[in-house]
Amino acid sequence: MSFTSFPEGTRWSDLYTTAACSLLGGTAMFTADFALILQLQSAGLGGAAVATLIFCATLPIVLLAPVAGHMADRFDSRALMAGSGLLQSAAITCMVLTDHLPALLALVVVNAAGTVLLSPTVSALVPVIATAKDLPRAVATVQTGNLVGMTAGPATAGFIVAAHGTGAALLVAASCALLRALLSCDVRTRRGGVRRDTAPAGNTERPAWHLRGDRLLTAMVIGLAAVIACLGAANVLEVFLVREVFGASESTYGLINATWTAGMAAGAWITAAAIARVARDGRLALLLMGALTGMGVITLLFSSPLPTVLMLVPLYLIGGLINASMNSITQVSIARRVPERFRGRAGAKVNGIINAAMLCGFVLGGALAEVLSTRQTYLLIGLGTIATVACCLPMVRRADRRETDDSSGVGADLGGLDRRPDALART
Repeated sequence: MSFTSFPEGTRWSDLYTTAACSLLGGTAMFTADFALILQLQSAGLGGAAVATLIFCATLPIVLLAPVAGHMADRFDSRALMAGSGLLQSAAITCMVLTDHLPALLALVVVNAAGTVLLSPTVSALVPVIATAKDLPRAVATVQTGNLVGMTAGPATAGFIVAAHGTGAALLVAASCALLRALLSCDVRTRRGGVRRDTAPAGNTERPAWHLRGDRLLTAMVIGLAAVIACLGAANVLEVFLVREVFGASESTYGLINATWTAGMAAGAWITAAAIARVARDGRLALLLMGALTGMGVITLLFSSPLPTVLMLVPLYLIGGLINASMNSITQVSIARRVPERFRGRAGAKVNGIINAAMLCGFVLGGALAEVLSTRQTYLLIGLGTIATVACCLPMVRRADRRETDDSSGVGADLGGLDRRPDALART
């Protein structure tokens, strides 16, 4: 395998193919999971079985993140994307062949493992496909693919299960995963696998990257994880806020819930335009702190006595926009600050921390719902979010000042806005 320089800049065809792979991977996973949820509910197994299935679909994202990150940096990206698609397709196909609950739960874990492997591989590959100047737009493109997949999965499951049954929905999901595996072979840009030696002559030692060694990124991840935990708690209470506090119907609940995803789709591109104007990482961190504060304010507004349930629609749109900005800022920060050969591990580590925080938030939300009313819980969550940002802001400022005083700078090796952070990519 050879290493080739791409003077033409961002390879948009590879980027669109990668985004399509993310879309198909999300569609496959969520179609399969929601089809099984509908099957369990129809079989009368109750909330405990459904909760266990959701837990099995989420836990691998946390536990396997370090392994997936190491694999993303060590092995060829094309092989990982294709292999994870085949693994996902095989797991979903096997779901059609059994109704045994323990076997289904085990297959849900395998299905999630395929998605876990895709995420760090793609997040580390995007900065190699795109130049530093185009990186925010590239991240927004892939994030849009993820969002469309997340949205299409449940809708596809509901429609096909209603018309043709669970088996048909699972076969469609397996086909999406298989198509993802085949489509990934068309991505010409590659990373991982055979490595070039970038170390100077006579110096073969390369310093390892650790999150705790990057004070600015550490402060950003701490703040983001704490706020994600608060959002996880809020997600538990979302249905009670809409259905019980405001007395809305099921269709209204579905409409309002969809506006959050719509806000995220728009927010990814708005944030891309904003990030493109931010050169210093310290300002990017401050932008993240502002987004986290905005999320706290939105949560506080959820606790206020709104006159009608329709007032939640603009709040959900703004909340989705802020949510997308949080994701984009984090991904661009990792691409800017982490050496290329460690980006898979960095992305997986951050995703593992965030998903672990989300699981903790689910537990917190359930506990708070037992002792407080829905409005009181949202009020407490909103105040906790703002307090978290207030604690992290001094850490961000100190880290930013330290880097400003350092003449070398963290991002000095980016080579300007018209080069990739890693100017050489494998074909």
